[in-house]
Amino acid sequence: MLKLIGSILVIAGCAGIAGAFCRDLRQRILLLKQIRKIYEDMKYYIAYQRITVPDALLRLSENKALFLADAFGEIYKEQRNGKQEFPFIWEQKIENALSETALKLPEKKLLLEFPSCLGFMKDQAQAGALDELLRETVQRIEELEEEQKSKNKMIMSLGLAGGIFISILLI
Repeated sequence: MLKLIGSILVIAGCAGIAGAFCRDLRQRILLLKQIRKIYEDMKYYIAYQRITVPDALLRLSENKALFLADAFGEIYKEQRNGKQEFPFIWEQKIENALSETALKLPEKKLLLEFPSCLGFMKDQAQAGALDELLRETVQRIEELEEEQKSKNKMIMSLGLAGGIFISILLI
């Protein structure tokens, strides 16, 4: 009886580990969708409301549903102090905020490269530069969603098969 309970627990543990891998991929997709929303909102603020990038960040910081809202508020405050350049402040604050996420390096670069795409352009040109980042973000979301469809089944199958194999070895 104890062997049966132990086997069930081993199988459940392996399935749980496989589920954690699937959850990480799903979390990455959700974060990328938020990044897409950030770029869409920022493009709207810059192109149609004709406000500066720091002011757009202030407006984005008011949306507490965004995972980067606090970082945007900090960037705005430091930019207003004027002690450091915007790209340096952006990189520092965004890297700190992204360090606790499930995003991989290519996805993090979608945010970290934001200041370099703006340069010294104005209004519509800045909004146009955001289009490129927006396209890259959408493309990455589509890639991960395709990857998720194929990998989730495989990961869960391998997790259960591994659990069954280990429980057979232990019996």
